[in-house]
Amino acid sequence: MSQYLSKEEIRQWRSSLEKITLEEYAKRLGKVLEEDKKTSDIIDIVMKNEKRLYSTKEQGTNTILKVAKKSIDMQRNADKTSVSVSVKEIKSKLSFKKNLTEREDAVLCHFIKNKGQIVYARDLAAILDLPCDYVYKYIKNLRTKINNDIIQNATKGGYIFELN
Repeated sequence: MSQYLSKEEIRQWRSSLEKITLEEYAKRLGKVLEEDKKTSDIIDIVMKNEKRLYSTKEQGTNTILKVAKKSIDMQRNADKTSVSVSVKEIKSKLSFKKNLTEREDAVLCHFIKNKGQIVYARDLAAILDLPCDYVYKYIKNLRTKINNDIIQNATKGGYIFELN
């Protein structure tokens, strides 16, 4: 007799009308659940074996929001570390006539992150939280403050950051 629950026993537990956890069901039968296996499910990675039995819908929603926030934070941290290195490297090849303002620096960072791709004013406006008309001023200022001519107009609109 196996010490772990079989698939058939788990099916019986699922079809049972009795509200009991799988762990309690296994204890009744004198068995244990199989040890945790390595998983790639985001909820298991983020929650790290926290109990996910919810007594109310509100608790379930709060936990789901918590998982979503943690996973987004993990993704952002991973993206920031890989992008920040390349942004710093590229900024140190560049030479500037004048110091950049905070917003100009944010625009330059967005251009660097999207190097070789078309960047539209509406994308920059969303980053700066400004109307599109105001963004053109920052692009113009960047072009004058950077010694190299690296911000080009794209043929179909927008701008391309090209660094040779």
